[in-house]
Amino acid sequence: MGRYCLAALAAAVMIAPAAAQELGPASETTRYALDTGLFLIAGLGAILFVFAFGLRDIGLARALHAPALCLRTIGLVGVTVFAFWATGYNLIHMIERGGLLGDFQFWLPDDADPLSVGYSSGAYWFFQMGLAAIPSAIVASAVSERVKLWPLLIFSALMGGLIYPIVAAWVWGGGYFGDAWRLYDLGGAAAIHITGGSAALAAAYIVGARQGRFVDGVPQRLSPSTALPLAAFAGGVGLISWLAVLAGLGGSFSTIEAAISAGSMAVNSILAAAAAALTGLALTQIVYKRAGLVTSINALFAGLVAISADPLHPSLWQAVMIGAVGGVIVTVAPPFLERFRLDDAGFVIPAHLLCGAWGIIIVPWSNPDAWFPGQIAGLIAAAAFPLMLSGLVWTALKYSIGVRSRPPEETQSELLREDIAP
Repeated sequence: MGRYCLAALAAAVMIAPAAAQELGPASETTRYALDTGLFLIAGLGAILFVFAFGLRDIGLARALHAPALCLRTIGLVGVTVFAFWATGYNLIHMIERGGLLGDFQFWLPDDADPLSVGYSSGAYWFFQMGLAAIPSAIVASAVSERVKLWPLLIFSALMGGLIYPIVAAWVWGGGYFGDAWRLYDLGGAAAIHITGGSAALAAAYIVGARQGRFVDGVPQRLSPSTALPLAAFAGGVGLISWLAVLAGLGGSFSTIEAAISAGSMAVNSILAAAAAALTGLALTQIVYKRAGLVTSINALFAGLVAISADPLHPSLWQAVMIGAVGGVIVTVAPPFLERFRLDDAGFVIPAHLLCGAWGIIIVPWSNPDAWFPGQIAGLIAAAAFPLMLSGLVWTALKYSIGVRSRPPEETQSELLREDIAP
C-alpha cells in the first residue's frame, strides 16, 4: 500500500508543473472583474497615500498645528475630486496623439460596451482622481505650518484640475513628450513626483519660511515634535499604499504576465525603499554620530520615488542601488537648500523633485527601450511647467488674499476652540 501511495505522489509531482503551464486565459468577465477591482484598490491606495502623507506631516509638526493640518488634508482631497471631475480627467485622456492640451469638459461615465474597454470607467476615474490628489499633498507638506487654508485649497483645485493633468497628459495620455520624445515613466516619477516637487519649490520660495526658522540668515531648529512615532507609522502606511498604486499603474491584473509584472514592481520598490532607509540611517550615524529618525522616514519615500520611473525592468541589485542613491539625496540635500533660506517643512523637494529627477535619468540603465534624450526632455518639461505656473498662482494669491497664516501664539486660542467644536 505504501508503494502505491509513493507512486501516486511522484506522479502528482511530475504532473503539477505541466498542469501549471497549461493554465488557460481568464474569461472576459473574469478579466473585467479583476481589472476593475485592481483600479478600485489602487484608487484606495492613492487616497490612503495622501492621508498617510498628511499624518506624517502632523507627526513632524508642532502639536499646535495638528488640527489645521488635518483640515488641510481633508480639504485638498475634497477640492481635487471636483476639479478632476470638472476638467482634470479629460485634459489627460482627451488629448490628441502628440498634442499638448486635452479638452476642458466634465467627465461622464461611459460603460456602454464594458467588455471592449476591459474595466469599469468609474473605477478607472476613481484611481486617476486619487493620483491627482498626490501632487497637492506634496505641495501642502512643503509649506506646512504657515499657509492659510483657503489659498492652499484654491491652489489644490488648480493643481488637480489643470497643472497635474497637463503634465500627466504629456507623459501618460499620449501627449507630446510621451509620443515624440518617448519619455518612459511607468510609476509617476515625472507625472506625479516631479510635478509636485517643483510646485512645492515655487510655493516654499514665495510663501517664505516659518517664523523663527532663519535668524540673520542662519537656520534655526524649531521646537521638536513629540509625535515622531506617528510620522514613522505614517511612513509605513505610505509605503504599503504606494505599492497598491504601482499595481494600478501597471494597468492590469488579469493575465499571468500582468501578475508577474506586479510582483516584480512590488519587490523592486520595497528593495529600493529599504536601501534608501538604511542609507539614511548609515549616513546620519556617520555624520551626526546618531541615526536620524526623520531622515529615515523621508528616505522611505525617497526610495519609492527614485524607483518609480521604472520599477519593472531593474534587476534586484539595480533596484537596491537606485534606492540607495535616493537615500543619499534626501540626506545631503536639506542642508544645501537651507543655504538658500528655503524652508521645506516636509522635506519634499529632495524626496520628490530631486529623487524623481534621479529616477527619470537612470531609467536607460536598466531599460533598453528608454531613450536618454527623451528622459531629459521630459524631466525638464515636467519640472519647468509646474514650477512656472505654480509660481504665478502663488504670487497672485500672495498679493490678493494673502497666503501666510498668523503666528502660532496668536492662533492658539482659536485652534483650541476648534478642537472642542462639534
